[in-house]
Amino acid sequence: MSEFFLELFSEEIPSSLQKNLRKDLLDSFNKLFSEKFISFKKNSSYSTPNRLIIVFGGLQKQVVLKSEETKGPNINAPEIALEGFMRSNNISKKDLLKKLQYHCVVFYF
Repeated sequence: MSEFFLELFSEEIPSSLQKNLRKDLLDSFNKLFSEKFISFKKNSSYSTPNRLIIVFGGLQKQVVLKSEETKGPNINAPEIALEGFMRSNNISKKDLLKKLQYHCVVFYF
């Protein structure tokens, strides 16, 4: 098992804000880890006037991220449709993949 340790240095943080910052930072990483299906056994956060620290323990040594496939416009669609798809998904043309699908019918006797 591995650990993830993040320490952020900053100007002096008022003590009244430290608790909320610790909680918000930990919640943000919890959300990210759950979205990416990264499991952990324990987590904690700490702070000093100049530091915020989060620790996640019990992580797997290798994390395999699941790939996602987002279907875009048809290959024969106008170029403006492709540009709109790229803009809405924040991707560039080099990241696109043309995928041809063949349909076949199978009969069982």
